[in-house]
Amino acid sequence: MKLFLALALLRAVSSRRLSEGALEEEELAEQGSSILEEEPGELEPLSLGEGKSFTGRGAMGQKLRYTVVAQDQPFHGAVSQCARIFHGHLASIHSNSANEQLRSAAKSHTNRGQVWVGGITSSSGGRTFSRWMDRTPWNYANWASGNPSRSGKTCITLCTAGGHWRSVGCQTHLPFICEY
Repeated sequence: MKLFLALALLRAVSSRRLSEGALEEEELAEQGSSILEEEPGELEPLSLGEGKSFTGRGAMGQKLRYTVVAQDQPFHGAVSQCARIFHGHLASIHSNSANEQLRSAAKSHTNRGQVWVGGITSSSGGRTFSRWMDRTPWNYANWASGNPSRSGKTCITLCTAGGHWRSVGCQTHLPFICEY
Protein backbone atom coordinates (compact mmCIF):
# COMPACT_ATOMS: atom_id res chain seq x y z
CA MET A 1 0.00 0.00 0.00
CA LYS A 2 2.83 2.43 0.88
CA LEU A 3 4.55 1.68 -2.41
CA PHE A 4 1.31 2.34 -4.33
CA LEU A 5 0.89 5.73 -2.59
CA ALA A 6 4.52 6.65 -3.22
CA LEU A 7 4.20 5.83 -6.94
CA ALA A 8 0.94 7.78 -7.22
CA LEU A 9 2.54 10.80 -5.52
CA LEU A 10 5.61 10.57 -7.77
CA ARG A 11 3.40 10.49 -10.89
CA ALA A 12 1.42 13.52 -9.68
CA VAL A 13 4.59 15.53 -8.95
CA SER A 14 6.15 14.54 -12.29
CA SER A 15 2.98 15.53 -14.19
CA ARG A 16 2.89 18.85 -12.37
CA ARG A 17 6.55 19.54 -13.14
CA LEU A 18 6.07 18.70 -16.81
CA SER A 19 3.05 21.00 -17.09
CA GLU A 20 4.93 23.80 -15.31
CA GLY A 21 7.85 23.27 -17.70
CA ALA A 22 5.46 23.64 -20.64
CA LEU A 23 4.16 26.90 -19.14
CA GLU A 24 7.72 28.22 -18.77
CA GLU A 25 8.41 27.32 -22.40
CA GLU A 26 5.24 29.15 -23.50
CA GLU A 27 6.23 32.23 -21.48
CA LEU A 28 9.70 32.22 -23.06
CA ALA A 29 8.17 31.92 -26.52
CA GLU A 30 5.85 34.86 -25.79
CA GLN A 31 8.88 36.92 -24.70
CA GLY A 32 10.45 36.35 -28.10
CA SER A 33 13.05 33.83 -26.93
CA SER A 34 14.39 31.31 -29.41
CA ILE A 35 15.31 28.76 -26.76
CA LEU A 36 13.16 25.92 -28.04
CA GLU A 37 12.70 26.68 -31.69
CA GLU A 38 15.81 24.80 -32.81
CA GLU A 39 15.25 21.51 -31.03
CA PRO A 40 12.26 19.57 -32.29
CA GLY A 41 11.78 16.00 -31.25
CA GLU A 42 11.35 14.12 -28.05
CA LEU A 43 13.62 14.32 -25.01
CA GLU A 44 14.68 11.26 -23.08
CA PRO A 45 13.31 11.21 -19.54
CA LEU A 46 15.85 12.23 -16.92
CA SER A 47 16.14 10.45 -13.62
CA LEU A 48 17.01 12.68 -10.67
CA GLY A 49 19.58 10.05 -9.75
CA GLU A 50 21.55 10.88 -12.90
CA GLY A 51 22.93 14.16 -11.52
CA LYS A 52 25.26 15.33 -8.76
CA SER A 53 24.00 18.35 -6.80
CA PHE A 54 25.97 20.97 -4.85
CA THR A 55 25.59 24.61 -3.78
CA GLY A 56 27.40 27.75 -4.90
CA ARG A 57 27.03 31.52 -5.24
CA GLY A 58 25.22 33.31 -8.09
CA ALA A 59 25.85 36.63 -9.88
CA MET A 60 24.49 38.66 -6.95
CA GLY A 61 26.09 36.52 -4.25
CA GLN A 62 22.88 34.56 -3.62
CA LYS A 63 23.11 30.90 -2.66
CA LEU A 64 22.22 28.65 -5.60
CA ARG A 65 21.96 24.94 -6.16
CA TYR A 66 23.64 23.27 -9.13
CA THR A 67 23.32 19.80 -10.60
CA VAL A 68 25.76 18.24 -13.04
CA VAL A 69 23.71 15.99 -15.31
CA ALA A 70 25.78 13.28 -17.01
CA GLN A 71 23.06 12.41 -19.56
CA ASP A 72 24.06 13.86 -22.96
CA GLN A 73 21.59 16.28 -24.54
CA PRO A 74 21.73 18.88 -27.32
CA PHE A 75 21.82 22.41 -25.86
CA HIS A 76 18.09 23.09 -26.21
CA GLY A 77 17.26 19.67 -24.75
CA ALA A 78 19.44 20.53 -21.75
CA VAL A 79 17.60 23.86 -21.39
CA SER A 80 14.28 21.98 -21.36
CA GLN A 81 15.49 19.36 -18.88
CA CYS A 82 16.74 22.05 -16.45
CA ALA A 83 13.37 23.81 -16.64
CA ARG A 84 11.24 20.66 -16.34
CA ILE A 85 13.15 18.68 -13.75
CA PHE A 86 14.80 21.36 -11.60
CA HIS A 87 12.66 24.45 -12.37
CA GLY A 88 15.90 26.20 -13.27
CA HIS A 89 18.14 26.87 -16.24
CA LEU A 90 21.60 26.08 -17.53
CA ALA A 91 24.27 27.63 -15.31
CA SER A 92 25.58 31.13 -15.95
CA ILE A 93 29.10 31.92 -14.74
CA HIS A 94 30.06 35.30 -13.29
CA SER A 95 33.45 34.84 -11.64
CA ASN A 96 36.65 32.85 -11.80
CA SER A 97 35.80 31.08 -8.53
CA ALA A 98 32.36 30.03 -9.84
CA ASN A 99 33.97 28.88 -13.10
CA GLU A 100 36.45 26.74 -11.17
CA GLN A 101 33.77 25.27 -8.91
CA LEU A 102 31.62 24.27 -11.88
CA ARG A 103 34.60 22.93 -13.84
CA SER A 104 35.73 20.81 -10.90
CA ALA A 105 32.23 19.41 -10.32
CA ALA A 106 31.77 18.64 -14.01
CA LYS A 107 35.15 16.90 -14.20
CA SER A 108 34.31 14.80 -11.13
CA HIS A 109 30.85 13.76 -12.30
CA THR A 110 31.13 13.24 -16.06
CA ASN A 111 33.54 11.42 -18.31
CA ARG A 112 33.32 14.11 -20.99
CA GLY A 113 35.70 16.96 -21.79
CA GLN A 114 32.96 19.58 -22.11
CA VAL A 115 29.57 20.38 -20.56
CA TRP A 116 26.85 22.82 -21.58
CA VAL A 117 26.48 26.02 -19.61
CA GLY A 118 23.77 28.59 -20.27
CA GLY A 119 25.39 30.93 -22.77
CA ILE A 120 24.91 31.53 -26.47
CA THR A 121 26.84 33.54 -29.03
CA SER A 122 25.74 35.08 -32.28
CA SER A 123 27.63 36.96 -34.97
CA SER A 124 26.50 40.01 -36.86
CA GLY A 125 28.45 42.49 -38.96
CA GLY A 126 31.76 40.80 -38.17
CA ARG A 127 31.17 41.07 -34.40
CA THR A 128 30.32 38.33 -31.95
CA PHE A 129 27.86 38.87 -29.12
CA SER A 130 27.47 36.62 -26.09
CA ARG A 131 24.67 36.42 -23.55
CA TRP A 132 23.40 34.23 -20.74
CA MET A 133 20.04 32.55 -21.29
CA ASP A 134 18.93 33.51 -17.75
CA ARG A 135 19.42 37.21 -18.68
CA THR A 136 22.00 37.85 -15.97
CA PRO A 137 24.77 40.32 -16.88
CA TRP A 138 27.62 39.20 -19.12
CA ASN A 139 30.33 40.28 -16.66
CA TYR A 140 32.91 37.50 -16.91
CA ALA A 141 34.36 35.35 -19.70
CA ASN A 142 37.00 32.64 -19.91
CA TRP A 143 37.26 31.86 -23.64
CA ALA A 144 39.70 29.30 -24.99
CA SER A 145 42.04 30.54 -27.69
CA GLY A 146 40.20 31.04 -30.99
CA ASN A 147 36.80 31.34 -29.28
CA PRO A 148 34.09 32.44 -29.45
CA SER A 149 33.30 31.29 -32.96
CA ARG A 150 32.48 34.04 -35.43
CA SER A 151 30.15 31.91 -37.50
CA GLY A 152 26.45 32.20 -36.75
CA LYS A 153 24.76 31.14 -33.55
CA THR A 154 26.60 28.76 -31.22
CA CYS A 155 26.19 27.55 -27.67
CA ILE A 156 28.78 27.70 -24.90
CA THR A 157 30.55 24.79 -23.25
CA LEU A 158 32.78 24.68 -20.20
CA CYS A 159 35.88 22.52 -20.70
CA THR A 160 36.38 20.16 -17.77
CA ALA A 161 40.19 20.07 -18.10
CA GLY A 162 41.18 23.75 -17.97
CA GLY A 163 37.92 25.60 -17.39
CA HIS A 164 38.01 27.51 -20.67
CA TRP A 165 34.86 28.10 -22.71
CA ARG A 166 34.25 27.07 -26.30
CA SER A 167 31.49 27.91 -28.73
CA VAL A 168 30.06 24.67 -30.11
CA GLY A 169 27.21 23.77 -32.45
CA CYS A 170 24.04 23.64 -30.37
CA GLN A 171 23.05 20.19 -31.75
CA THR A 172 26.09 18.51 -30.13
CA HIS A 173 25.08 16.06 -27.39
CA LEU A 174 26.85 16.84 -24.09
CA PRO A 175 26.31 16.63 -20.34
CA PHE A 176 25.17 19.88 -18.70
CA ILE A 177 24.98 21.91 -15.51
CA CYS A 178 21.63 23.14 -14.22
CA GLU A 179 21.31 26.10 -11.84
CA TYR A 180 18.26 26.63 -9.64
